[in-house]
Amino acid sequence: MNLAIRDVRRHLPRFVGTAAGLGLLLTVVIAMQGIYAGMVDDATILTRAMRADLWVVQKDTRGPFAESSRLDPSVEARASAVPGVRSARPYTYQLIQRERGGAVMRIALVGLGWPDDPGSSLPLVRGRLLAQPHGEMIVDASLGLGIGESLVLAGERYRVVGLTANALTSGGDSVAFLSVADTQLVAFDQPAEAVVLERARIVERLRRTDLGRGQPALEELATDPRWRAPSLASPPVAAVLIAADPHRVAEVRRTMRSWGDVSVYTQAEEEALLLGGVVERARMQIGLFSVILTLTAGVIVMMVMYNLTLEKTHDLAVLKLMGAPRLRLLGMVLQQAWLLGALGYALAYVLGELAYPMFPRRVLITTTLAWAAPLATFVVVTLASMLGVSHVMRVDPARALEG
Repeated sequence: MNLAIRDVRRHLPRFVGTAAGLGLLLTVVIAMQGIYAGMVDDATILTRAMRADLWVVQKDTRGPFAESSRLDPSVEARASAVPGVRSARPYTYQLIQRERGGAVMRIALVGLGWPDDPGSSLPLVRGRLLAQPHGEMIVDASLGLGIGESLVLAGERYRVVGLTANALTSGGDSVAFLSVADTQLVAFDQPAEAVVLERARIVERLRRTDLGRGQPALEELATDPRWRAPSLASPPVAAVLIAADPHRVAEVRRTMRSWGDVSVYTQAEEEALLLGGVVERARMQIGLFSVILTLTAGVIVMMVMYNLTLEKTHDLAVLKLMGAPRLRLLGMVLQQAWLLGALGYALAYVLGELAYPMFPRRVLITTTLAWAAPLATFVVVTLASMLGVSHVMRVDPARALEG
């Protein structure tokens, strides 16, 4: 005869209700840990997909993902000339928000240094790489665009030629990959009204100078949309990605760190800066909520097990008086706690399989989390049953003779 099973049958509604509540709490706890794992994976997937040995960014900044980085395009040619560098390619990064079909889309535009970097390192699931420097884009499948569909940016139509899987930012925004020239075109796009006003301001400033008053023909040149002053610098890039000979990475880094206008990070350092800045606060918040919910689940199990044990005080005294082994009585409490934990985790697993794919943020159940969740549930319910176990130890067999 199993005392734990017989007692569960007597209090089946309460037991099932407690298991359901525990399952819901475990579902939330596992979801929060999965969201954090997804944030970490989303934050690092872009840096890893670029497959760069070194990241060259603006001096005293943490790179394009943690903060704004504006780097002169000449750094690319300068870096290419460093001994040990196999290739140097530009990289841009910016967030935009557009409407399509009545829905708001937040997109992270990543500029690839075409033709050297057509997106060959991206996790493509369908389609192909960029085949031309303008009018094509590779987007993440979460954006909802299919192969051959188009998206209008800066008055230009960009056709989707490839789809990636789980290429997201740390904020959960979908990523679109274009050439650097196209991303700069989008970044510096202005409405026609703003362009006209800017040209008028240019003419006004020109008229206030001796050069403008002496050469009126410059006004027509300044307002010509096809003309660009040769003294104006090219648009900046967010970073320059360096691929170096494996045995000369440290040497290349020392050389570039001597330059006064850049900071140089390895792949591991760039990921650490990103996680330490962008994801750290979210990690602390999620960790705090997880601890609170875990303690709540433990208290619920503890009170239920203690109440169930307290109600059986007279029965336990009778069993002790009849000579029932103490370990068997303790096992009854522990078995009930373990059964409660197993039912709660089973419910959490089923709910997770149904609900996690519908979450707005990606819930990533890693191998570690898949093993740690049931183990943590077992530990929590075991510790929570200790109050009931201590009551079993204190029950006096003489109480069986009471009324």
